[in-house]
This record gives sequence, structure tokens and C-alpha cells, in this order.
Amino acid sequence: LSKKGSFRLKPLIIFVFFIVLNGCVGPAEPSHGLVENLPAVINKNDVFSFSLRADNFEYEKAFQTTISLENNKQLISTLVISDFTAGDSSYISVMGESDTLIYNYQINSNLVETEIKNHRTVNKVIIYLRGFSGIIDWVLTEN
Repeated sequence: LSKKGSFRLKPLIIFVFFIVLNGCVGPAEPSHGLVENLPAVINKNDVFSFSLRADNFEYEKAFQTTISLENNKQLISTLVISDFTAGDSSYISVMGESDTLIYNYQINSNLVETEIKNHRTVNKVIIYLRGFSGIIDWVLTEN
């Protein structure tokens, strides 16, 4: 090749390289926003949230929380269990001052539940899942 032909070939090679590089992609993003068997937890002063898409998932964790509501506010819990297919002895418990039981959810089927309570302080959240398969969306906050 002459120098002139080599000069024309370089931009073409660079262009082809960028087209091939642009065609390479990573793994697909889940359409539902959750990675399977990886819980998403938010634990702040005014909200606790737990989201999970699971397949035969084992999980046991107690979260210390500092939710403390103003006098004119109430505690609201919204739990949605969907696509439930399996689980054994799975539950979510919420404890207040002096380990007072505020909420206790047994997870054994699809469920949509909202509860409002007058408790102002939440100290602990316990999530215990044994062989759980399905989707959990749960939010605990003020009303």
C-alpha cells in the first residue's frame, strides 16, 4: 500500500473498532428493577423499606432502626407479597420500645396489607425467610 492508501485506511479501522465496541453490551437490566435474591433495604429515621425478588431464598436479619414519629403522626405498614410460590416459616416482625411487638406478618401466600398503628418508636425489624420464592415490597413509615 502507498502512504496515501494507508492514511485512508486508519479512519476506517477506527470507525469499525468503535462500531464493534458499541455493539458489546453487559447483562440485561431486570425489567422489574430487582436483582434476584438480592434484597434492597432502606433504613432511615422516617422510613424502613425492604424489597426482594427471590427464588428459594434463605435470609435472616435483624435491623436496628431509629424510626421516631412526631406526636401527631401514626405508623403505617404496607406489605405486598406477590408471585408467591414457596416458603416455610417466613415472617417479618417489627418491635418497638421494650421489645413490644408492633407488627408480625406470617408470609405463606400472596398478600396485600396496610396497617396503621399508634406506636411512635420502632427499634428493630426482623426479617426471616426460609425457602422463600416470590416478591416482597414492604414499607414502614409515618402516616
